[in-house]
Amino acid sequence: MKNLISFLIFFLFAFIGMWWYFSCNWCLGSKKTEPSIVKEQTDPAAEALARKAYEDSLALARGLFAKNTSGVDVFRYSENLRINNANGGVHIPDEILDFKEQIVNYLGKQQDQELIILGYETHVEKSSGANLGLSRANFIKDILIKAGINGDRVITKPRLYDYDYNANGHYTGGIILNFNKIDQSRLKEIEKGITNKILYSDFGSKDFKPDATLANYALELKNYLGKYPDKKVILTGHTDNIGDEESNQWYGLTRANNVKKYLVSKGILITKLTALSKGESSPIAPNDTEESRAKNRRIEIIVN
Repeated sequence: MKNLISFLIFFLFAFIGMWWYFSCNWCLGSKKTEPSIVKEQTDPAAEALARKAYEDSLALARGLFAKNTSGVDVFRYSENLRINNANGGVHIPDEILDFKEQIVNYLGKQQDQELIILGYETHVEKSSGANLGLSRANFIKDILIKAGINGDRVITKPRLYDYDYNANGHYTGGIILNFNKIDQSRLKEIEKGITNKILYSDFGSKDFKPDATLANYALELKNYLGKYPDKKVILTGHTDNIGDEESNQWYGLTRANNVKKYLVSKGILITKLTALSKGESSPIAPNDTEESRAKNRRIEIIVN
C-alpha cells in the first residue's frame, strides 16, 4: 500500500510537471513574437551616385588627373584646377598648364577615344539656373580646342555635388576628366566633322606655320582614310581681299599646297590629296574688319 501511495504521488507530480511545461510553452508561443528587423530601403542608383561623388571628392583633393579606359593614369598632378562662386571661369595653376598638351597627345594617339569633362555645381547653384557646372566644363573645353583638340571629341556635362567655397569664394577642384571609348552613335558625328573641316592654322601669314590643330587633324584624317581607302581629299585655300585678286589666288593655292605637303609628311598618300584656290572670291564674312578678314583666311577641307 505504501508503495502504491508513493507511486501515485510520483505520478501526480509528473503529470503536473508535464502539464506546466506544455501549457507554458503554448502560452509563451502564442504571445512570443520575433523582433521585427526594419531594413532601410535604399536606391541603388542613389547609392552609386553618392559613392561616385565621394570618390570624386577624394580624387579632387589629390590633384588633377585623368585615367585611360583601363584605369591607368594618363597624367596626375599634385595641384588642381580651381573654380569660384562668381562665374563659370576656372583657374589653372602654372604647375599644371601642360595638362592641355597631355590630353592633346593622348587623344592624338587614341583615335577611338574621346574626353568627357564634368563641371561641378552645388544644388543651390543649379536651382539658380546659372548652369555653372556646364559653363565650367565648357571653359576647359574651349581651352583644349585652342590647344588643338577636335571639339567633336569633347563632351561636357554638369555634375551635381555639394561642396563649400573657402573665404575667398574658391574651391580647389570642381572639374573631373574622363577618357571614354567613342560610341558608334557618336562616331558618325565625329567623322562628319573630319570630312568637312575649316582650318585657321595661322594662315594670315604668307609663311606656312602648322599648329596643334593641324597636327591633330592630320592624325584624324589619316585614321579616317585608313578606314575608308576610297575617299579623296580636296584642300581649298581662301584669302581676304587685301591685295590684288591674282596675288590672292596665288596665296590661296600656296597655302593649300603647304597643307598638302604637311599631310603627306604625316603619312597620308599624296594621291589622295588635291590642292585648289579660290583666293578672295568666296568670303564667309565681310572684309570690313580685321576679325572678319581673319575668318576669310582659311583652308577648307572636303573629303568625299
